[in-house]
Amino acid sequence: MLFTILFLPLVVAAPTRESYILDIENGTLRNVLFHSTPLEELDLSGLGIRHLEKNALDNVSTLKWLSLANNSLESLPEFMFSNLSNLEYLSLAENNLKNLEYLFVRLEKLRVLNISCNPVLHLRRGHLFGLTKSTTILIEGNNLWSISTGTFTNSFLKDDEELKNLEKMKAEFTMIQTTESTESDIELASERNALNADMPTSKNKILKGQKLKLCMPNNIVLSIEPLENNSVANGCLEIPVNKEKRSVSLQGLGIKGFHEKWYQLQYLPIISLDLSNNEITEITKELLNDLPEDLIYVNLRGNRIRCIWSQVIENRHLKILNLSNNFLEKIEDGALAKTNLTSLTFFENQLESLSFVSSLPSTLQVLVLAKNRFSSIPGGIFVNLPNLIYLNLVNNQIERLQNGVFNGLDSLQILIITKNRLVEIERDAFNGLKQLTTLNFYQNSLTELQKGTFSGLENLKDLNLSSNKLQKITADMFADLPQNLGYLHIDFNEINSLEKGSFVNVPRFTLSLTGNKISTIPSGTFDLPTLRDLYLNNNTLTMIDGDSYEGLPQLKHLLLIENQINEIQKGSCKNLASLSILNISRNPIQKLQNGALYGLSLARGNSIYIYENQLKEIQGALFEDI
Repeated sequence: MLFTILFLPLVVAAPTRESYILDIENGTLRNVLFHSTPLEELDLSGLGIRHLEKNALDNVSTLKWLSLANNSLESLPEFMFSNLSNLEYLSLAENNLKNLEYLFVRLEKLRVLNISCNPVLHLRRGHLFGLTKSTTILIEGNNLWSISTGTFTNSFLKDDEELKNLEKMKAEFTMIQTTESTESDIELASERNALNADMPTSKNKILKGQKLKLCMPNNIVLSIEPLENNSVANGCLEIPVNKEKRSVSLQGLGIKGFHEKWYQLQYLPIISLDLSNNEITEITKELLNDLPEDLIYVNLRGNRIRCIWSQVIENRHLKILNLSNNFLEKIEDGALAKTNLTSLTFFENQLESLSFVSSLPSTLQVLVLAKNRFSSIPGGIFVNLPNLIYLNLVNNQIERLQNGVFNGLDSLQILIITKNRLVEIERDAFNGLKQLTTLNFYQNSLTELQKGTFSGLENLKDLNLSSNKLQKITADMFADLPQNLGYLHIDFNEINSLEKGSFVNVPRFTLSLTGNKISTIPSGTFDLPTLRDLYLNNNTLTMIDGDSYEGLPQLKHLLLIENQINEIQKGSCKNLASLSILNISRNPIQKLQNGALYGLSLARGNSIYIYENQLKEIQGALFEDI
């Protein structure tokens, strides 16, 4: 074969055919020259090209077929191919391209664009502008994460409708869904809130660098007092004071007990004393009864206390008491009656009876009883707790909630009974809980809910029934929920049937049905005029039925991750014009054809998420009525 070579300084002219010459310098393609007949095909694959100069293809504007596959391209100049208006096939496969913006303008005759096997994560707005409805885009082997609904639109222009949408997005109030907190997070948060609410003011001040002297022969605390002259006697310890938090920590010092009048810090405005992770086996009169009025929080977490006796504790100033992670088996009736506690925590003990609750102080606002061994809740035990706001019964063995079981809790706002063994809730179990805003039954064994179970909960905003054993949603199951309910979670049940009218007016903002066995959604299932987020991940849906989603005029986010959707037909999105995010990731979809996503808004910021799919091909009129 005869080669024509162009000699330039530091330039290798690497002809691939007799009719043209490649001007390549240090991996950069600078120019393509041809001799006589204009080129229609040009194969530049596998040449190790790393860069293209912007005008490198100006002399081959007659091309119909161009391959730059299997090179080392990481980026291309904007409008690189705009002069190739006759191009019908373009391959950029097997490169390192991440950004495709403004590359395909004026390629109106392009039939195939191959961008397979590139690290393209997002096809953003305007990235494929210039391609037409006749273009097929091959994307196999990419780690494509999302496609903007405006990927084929001209990102330089904004029409009147889009400008209105942008203004609406700026003005729109976005509801933020709170994530489920861990049990320990809930416990700590409730304590912090109580501490902030009860923090006393004091004229006395803690000096910067204030130190204390702790004397505890044989691990029995004899005294704790201000340290003078920076001198610590033998057998005593130097203890710092947290000036900002007004707290003292005696955590993990092996303390076993206390002498009378051991606390000698009456003139320091200490509000919090940490005695956690010691060897204390009993709460004695010496421990709590002589503490000053400023000291409102005592932390006894992680000790070895087994019982709290009556006629021992008498402290009207103490507000917060933490007895988590002890070995408590018994609390005698009246043991805490001579206190004005507002927050009481028994997280992770060995309590089996709730009878002591009936004699707790009426001042109580936060009660944490999580991770014990309660199997039932006796009737009437809450009648003396009219100020209780937060009740946590997580991780017990409760099987049944009988009618009126929470009578007396007139102020209760948050009730958490997750990780129990609930199989039945009687119809009037929540009677009287008019202030309740949050009700959480995550991870129980409920198989059905009686009609009217939630009637009377007029302020309920968040209901969580996830990880139970519900099998179907009937039209009357949630008919009595209050109109201001914002969030309803029914994830990871065994739901395989949704009736028409299952969800009417509520929830207002978020409905989550992830992890069920839903294969079809009847038309009319949803009549939720204000719903924003609908989660249907991890179900068995095989298609997106456009009729299933009527009745959702304000829906912003529809998540269909990890279903069995293998095809999306035209009409699937006819009722989804309000969406800003459609997530169809982890489905066996291989092709998105013309018209498949018609109905989605092309407004700026709207995206289709498609990560971890088997998608190989999309077509240029994906979002058009064709």
